[in-house]
Order: sequence, then C-alpha cells, then structure tokens
Amino acid sequence: MATRVTRRATTVALMAAGFAAVQLVSAGAAAADPITILATPTCSTSVTYQGALVPSTSGGSVTCNMVRGNFSEGVRRLQDTMNDCYRTALTRVGVYPLVIDGDFGGNTERALREVQRVAGTASDGQYGPNTRRAMLHVDPDFGDPCRRVS
Repeated sequence: MATRVTRRATTVALMAAGFAAVQLVSAGAAAADPITILATPTCSTSVTYQGALVPSTSGGSVTCNMVRGNFSEGVRRLQDTMNDCYRTALTRVGVYPLVIDGDFGGNTERALREVQRVAGTASDGQYGPNTRRAMLHVDPDFGDPCRRVS
C-alpha cells in the first residue's frame, strides 16, 4: 500500500510540474523549452557581473529565473534595479517607487512587464536570461548609472 501511495504522489507531482510548464508556455514563454524553465534555478541573491549588479543563484550563476511568488534577495536586486533604471516606465504603469521588499508580487510583475516591453523582450512578467540581457542593470560604481549585460 505504501508503494502505491508513493507512486501516486510522484505521479501527482510530475503532473503538477508539467501543468506549471504548460502555464509558463501559455503565459508567453513559448520560445523557451518548458523543461529548461523548470530546470533553471531561482535567483536567490545578486552578484556584480560585467560591471553591474545582477540577480544570481547562491552559487553566483546569473542564469536564473524569478516569477511571481518568489521571495529573495534576488527579487530585491530586481526591484532596486527597476526603480533606478526605469523610473519613467514604472511611473507610467503606476508602481513607482516600487517597494523594495524582496517579494515578487503583483506590482513587481506589473513593473517587470513594462520594463520588458520597453527593453524589447517578451513581456511575460518573468525574469530570466532573456530579460537579463535585454534590460539595464545598476552599475555599482556609478560610472554609468545603468548598463546592459550579456
């Protein structure tokens, strides 16, 4: 009986993961492979990368994702960056100044969608490698207040 319950729980978990992938694809991430989206780690902190402060994993990789519901230092970095580099865009959608609380909620998603639109990438409200490359990030040395990274 325990084996059957474990197998059922595993099946339910895999179905939920597949459903989440379908939701991501239908929400505008169609260019990305759902398996890749699920396998990409969440941004939990930030690092200086190519002269800019960028959300990253705890291991320092800038290849990471953040979506609504995440709560981390990486989200705080994203919020701060959008306030500093996209004041006009955030004002236009009524979320400036964005509260820097590390909570990827509705206002952060709304702000990110507008930043993505302005930056010319898919406006799906999800932060990942494509958004990282398209948007401006804060330069900690303030030689140039905001810069693009690869």
